[in-house]
Amino acid sequence: MDIVSKIKKNLNIQNLLYLYIIISPILDCASFIFRNTLETKISPSTIIRPIFVLIACLYIFIKDKKQRKLFIIAGITYAIYAITHLYIFQLVKNGSSYSGITHELQYLINYTFMVLSLYVFIYVFSREKNTDKLLKCVLISISIYITSIYLAVITGTSSYTYPEERIGLKGWFESGNSLSAILILSMFMLLGIFNRKTIDKKVKIWTLVVIIMIGIFLMTFIGTRVGLYGFIFVLVLYGVTQLVYNLVHENKVKETLAITGTVAVIGLISIILLITVVGSNTLDRRQNVKDMANEIVDETSNEVVHITGDLAKIRNKIKDNILEKNFMSEAQKKSVIKLDEIATRKNLSVEQMRTLQLIYNTQLVKYQANPIYILFGNGYVSQYYEMILEMEFVAILINFGLYGFILYLMPFILVYGYSVYKNLRNLKEINVQDMMLIFGGGLAFVLSLLSGYIFFNASTTMIIILINTLLVTEHKLEK
Repeated sequence: MDIVSKIKKNLNIQNLLYLYIIISPILDCASFIFRNTLETKISPSTIIRPIFVLIACLYIFIKDKKQRKLFIIAGITYAIYAITHLYIFQLVKNGSSYSGITHELQYLINYTFMVLSLYVFIYVFSREKNTDKLLKCVLISISIYITSIYLAVITGTSSYTYPEERIGLKGWFESGNSLSAILILSMFMLLGIFNRKTIDKKVKIWTLVVIIMIGIFLMTFIGTRVGLYGFIFVLVLYGVTQLVYNLVHENKVKETLAITGTVAVIGLISIILLITVVGSNTLDRRQNVKDMANEIVDETSNEVVHITGDLAKIRNKIKDNILEKNFMSEAQKKSVIKLDEIATRKNLSVEQMRTLQLIYNTQLVKYQANPIYILFGNGYVSQYYEMILEMEFVAILINFGLYGFILYLMPFILVYGYSVYKNLRNLKEINVQDMMLIFGGGLAFVLSLLSGYIFFNASTTMIIILINTLLVTEHKLEK
């Protein structure tokens, strides 16, 4: 068989998506290098990444006549929402806004792209009888991620997670939090490989090495709380799940307790030694944030304030009625004053920035009192830069409105919710891998709420989509 014949034989939609999974870390590295080293506004990944999903959509559109109507209706629905939201954005945008309409449009495109990707992966792989190949592609992809990170650290070319403080290392990737989420969420799939009888021992040993490399990096180098606490949490969760499963289904009480206890003790000692001897950038970062929070002083009263220094200056100008005209709306001014009152009463600090952002944004909705904004959102980057809501799950609801929440997050909630429901209905058949996928899918929403920028990042969304795809595929939920 010649090369052309081999290509034609392997040229199908599944292999296209396998390739997409494998090259995702390469596209991420290319994006970082182009934007930070070459200082370009656009990178190849911005163009290449959508091509895979769009080709898959075109394939489905041509092959499946029943899906054409869905494409047309969805296209019109999302377009109407986007136009309405951007029109509102122009109305609320003012001098304090972080960015313009192009940046806001980028968020709409990214969130629409993630829903389209979810649809494509569910459609293509829900009919597959075996997901071993899909898991192996995930393993290859994560191996590229972690190998490139260590290469960057060893060569001294790694970027800092927090460049202003020169704390944490994140390789050739844009966001430390997103990278932490990718590695943590991927572990819910990787750990499941150990429970697969259809996957050989060589792949399982490879998986173990990758997990160890991930653990060392997340607990010592990256400097994020998601990385440090998340890795420990996933390992403990897997151990407990394996223990319960063995006790309930295998009835191997003594063997299970002995193995689990030994692994737990070795793991705990290793983690303590690793953090104590090598050190952890995460702990250094938290101490640094705490120190900085105690250093923020109001210029007029010389007292430690409970909001940021820049916001304290704006608060003072609002109270003195000298804030620049059209810099903030009346609703925003009232929200700043109310935030300061609540933060002072509750003795909050800048270290609790996400809490401050949540208070401000909820107060803003209250003072705007506009049902149109509640339905279509009051704009994400239309806010003052320090008050842009990082808690993504809530931000989509508040800044993109109820319709935005339904269009962007509800598909994920429905797929995950239905998969969990089908699994729990068959408790006798549920296994450790199923449980880990359920926990991983749930953690994605938790991270979106607590950490932020989980669904916005294309690579993090890819991991979330793969978890949901595996959940669906394992039980052949074709609709």
